[in-house]
This record gives sequence, structure tokens and C-alpha cells, in this order.
Amino acid sequence: MVSKRILCAAVLFSLVPFAVCAQEAEAAGSAQSSAQSQNAEANKIVQQFTWEDMGDVLKYEIIIEKYDSKSGNFIPAYRHETNEEETYDCAVVIEPQLPPGNYRYTINVFNILGGFEEELTTQGEFVVYKAYRPEIRSVSYPLTMSSNIYLDDLDNDGIIKIEGRNLFTPSSGMDADEGHTSYFLQSKQRSIFPTEILSIDEKNNREVLFQFDMRTLEVGNYNFVAQDSSGLHNEFNNASAFSIKFKKAIDFDVSADYLCPIILHDQTFPDYMGGNVWPLSGQLRINFFPFKRNWGYMGINLNVSFTRMFTEKTGYTIDGNLLTGHARFVYQLPLARRRFMIELHAGGGVTYFNNFVFHFPHNLDSDALNSLDLSFSAGLVGQLYINKRLFVELGADYCLTLNPDTLLGMVMPFAGVGWQF
Repeated sequence: MVSKRILCAAVLFSLVPFAVCAQEAEAAGSAQSSAQSQNAEANKIVQQFTWEDMGDVLKYEIIIEKYDSKSGNFIPAYRHETNEEETYDCAVVIEPQLPPGNYRYTINVFNILGGFEEELTTQGEFVVYKAYRPEIRSVSYPLTMSSNIYLDDLDNDGIIKIEGRNLFTPSSGMDADEGHTSYFLQSKQRSIFPTEILSIDEKNNREVLFQFDMRTLEVGNYNFVAQDSSGLHNEFNNASAFSIKFKKAIDFDVSADYLCPIILHDQTFPDYMGGNVWPLSGQLRINFFPFKRNWGYMGINLNVSFTRMFTEKTGYTIDGNLLTGHARFVYQLPLARRRFMIELHAGGGVTYFNNFVFHFPHNLDSDALNSLDLSFSAGLVGQLYINKRLFVELGADYCLTLNPDTLLGMVMPFAGVGWQF
């Protein structure tokens, strides 16, 4: 199968004279079009037509015809038989250059003996566009009018604005003289394309406003690229530079919660204390996030809880304190422009049974029970930010304590408020 392309090389000064490129659509092959700046002194435009090697042949005959919209017919535009070098390279430079328009081509093949190989004849169509080199003079995040966008800014809406020249509509279509223009952010690692164009200056082609999906914006330094259908794109310089970052490299969150432990298994507390639910409780949580990415934050969670437990029985009372403390790995998933966070955490620590005492009449007390035991904790939390710092949270943990005399399992729902430093 034969494929061919028109390669246009143009030297572009500040006013950017037009270059010509071709983009084809063919049943027998595939099309590519590209353009690049070349030969600054001569400002010369070069059109190169290439195709796939058909094996041992004597020569090729290239016939190109231009579509005449008035007559509805194709008229001859270029005819050439390749020399030895062109045959070997499978490429010819078209002179004079083809003006913008719709074309069809025919490639005839002649074997080593000079015979015409009709079955190897290839035909197809392509479009020659007028190419303009886009120019970007500024890239900005409109909310702050800076060349940075902060992923942890609650006001961040993913909108980026560019200003310059020759910024054409991306979907101008095959019939437009200027072809089409592609826009994207590019770094050494990736390219990020906008999800929507919110507005474009179609009259002067000097300004475009883009909407990006916040979930696709990765931390890094980028150049904003405007590239026309020929392959010409803007220069990469300070004017096209754009940074995606977090305003704070590290997050530090502190929250205070009301807690209500509920004992799920182990009969020791129900038998002696007469209940499974202990509402006189609270906890303090600290989250430290040194690793922040667009897909979530990872760090360490520290939590300490306190529960006051007491009960009255016939002839005696029992009271004591239950404390837990855990260090846990934590992951937070930001949602709704980072106004809502879903948190998962899991880790280990200790449970402390503190000063559990039986009190009998006449000031008679039992020896105090104090026991420090290994425990494990895991849970789920939802956080809603009221503003950039203040948040409310609702969650639940499961805590499993390994005591020599019992295996204590508790679910610990909680609700509270917090502050991000």
C-alpha cells in the first residue's frame, strides 16, 4: 500500500508568511501533514511529496490534479517522472508549489524493464491548507492573572486563557483555508488536552479561553502549545510557559471530634459495665500530608481518643477510662474541586484500660486495673470544607484490641470540626 504526505517547510518572521501543507484522505494509504521553519535567509517554502517503496522499480510517475469547484472537475496541476535519486528516496519536491485546495493524486509504477505495472497504480486525495504559525504571547489562569494554577485552591475551576496571534478555531474543518489548530499543555512527561473551549476570538484570532478537567492536571512545568494542521506551532519560551503546582507543598490538618464507641464483640464490658455504647467520648486527629498529587494525598494520621466509662450496680459501682492511640497511613481523595475529601486510613497503636475500679460501700475500693495492649485501627472519613481552612468531618473507625483476657472489637463513629494549617 502506498502512503504519501506533503511536507511544507517555511521560515516565519513576526508577521508569519503563509506556508503550504497537505493533508490527504485515501482508501489505499494514510496521510500526514507537517511544516517546519527552514532556511531563514531565503524564507523558502518547500513541498515534499513522499510515498512507500514499491520494491525494485525503474521509476515512478506522479500525477496531481486540482479540484475546480466551478466546473466540478479535476484539472492537471503537477506531473513528474522520478529520476534515480527520487526513485530511491520515494520523494519529490513539488515545484511550483501547490496553492491551497483539494487535490487527487495518481502514482504510476514502471518496472525494471520500463514496463507499466497497472496493478501497482495508487490513487488518493489530499487537501492543501494555508499554514499559519501560531504565536502565544501569554498564558494565564484568569482568576489570578498569573501563569500558575494551584491544584489545592478551592476556587480553581481549571480555566486557562491564552493570548497571541493566529489562534484559529480547533475545528475549522477540511474546507477551511487555514485547516485546524490543536491546543494542549506539553511537558517532557505528558500532554494534557482541554475538555472544552469556552470562548474564542474568531474575528481577530488573538484570544482563546479553555476548560481543563481538574482530574487530568498533573503537577509540573509546561508549555502551552498551539499547533496548526501543518505542524507549525508557537515558540516555546517564557510567554508560553505555564506551571501546575500546589500552593502548599505539605498539608497539616488538626480536628477535634465527638466520639461514641460501640462494642461489637466481647462480653466483658456488657457483663461488668452493663452496656455496649459509651457516649462520653472524644478524640483528637492530626493528618500530615507530605505527598500530594492530583489523584490524592498520602501521609500519616495520628489519633488519640478518650472514653469515660462508669456504671452503677446493686451494691457497687464501676468506673474507668478507655484510651486509644494509633499511627496510621492515610490517603485522601479530593472531590468537587477539592471541597470534599474522602479519607481512608489504617494502622496500629495501643489501647489503654486506665484505672478501672470497683467501688463498694464504706469507701472500699478494689485494686485499679491498668492495662496497655496492642490494637489496630482502620476507618473512613468524609470532610467538607466550609472555606479554604475550616472543615467539618464525619467518619467511623473500627478498633481491634488484643488483650490477654479478651479480644475487644469496637466501631467508633465520630463527627467534628477541623482546621488546615
